[in-house]
Amino acid sequence: MGSPQRRVAGPAAGYGAAFDRLFARGRDAVLAGTHYRDSPPVDGGRWGLSVVLPPDPPCAARLAAVTAEALAVAGPDHWPTGAPEAAHFTVRALEAHRSSVPDGDPLVVRAGSALRRAAAACRPVRLALRGLTLTPSGVMACAYPVDTAPDEFAARLAVDLGEDAWFEADFTRDIWYATLVHFTGPLRDPVALVDWVAARRSADLGDAAVDAAELLRFRFNGRQPVRVPLAGAPFGTGTG
Repeated sequence: MGSPQRRVAGPAAGYGAAFDRLFARGRDAVLAGTHYRDSPPVDGGRWGLSVVLPPDPPCAARLAAVTAEALAVAGPDHWPTGAPEAAHFTVRALEAHRSSVPDGDPLVVRAGSALRRAAAACRPVRLALRGLTLTPSGVMACAYPVDTAPDEFAARLAVDLGEDAWFEADFTRDIWYATLVHFTGPLRDPVALVDWVAARRSADLGDAAVDAAELLRFRFNGRQPVRVPLAGAPFGTGTG
């Protein structure tokens, strides 16, 4: 749940330029000590009910390994949100954070139904993970769609959600990504972190093959926000 941006269809070069801009902003913030410091979610804040693409197990293991490396440079107190219990590619946030989401919650019921309709009508998603970038709030894995399936699903989900899509109605996301580390305080060695990420701007992190989407809420487990699945929906064939 890093930078609040939305995706639009576009060539790979456009994604690369967006990640380049993020790196420049992140580098400047990290070196100046003005980077964002995250804190545990509170009601009305970030980390609300969302639809995400969870990484497949092999991808999750790769992201976890890179996250551990990044944390060793940034310092141990930052959030390892690339760990398997937390890693995700956000499709859409539906509301601000609620610390309690009861069984039978009306929004969860409606959103779960919309998720199942949208997923059934769309193809499985594949994202090529090529490189890392810095942001003013963390370290991010850069994801490049191999085809139009991710954006088609995001668009179909917005339609099927109807009025429940209001929360991000005015956002324009231009990238897919997974944030591996969220900064929570001072960095151990800012220069070393910038250099470490810079050396991995083009690293091949493999692909994420996503066969199902997930509706979830986030819970702070004392270490970091983690995913709490509320509904899942397998992708269909894209002929719906």
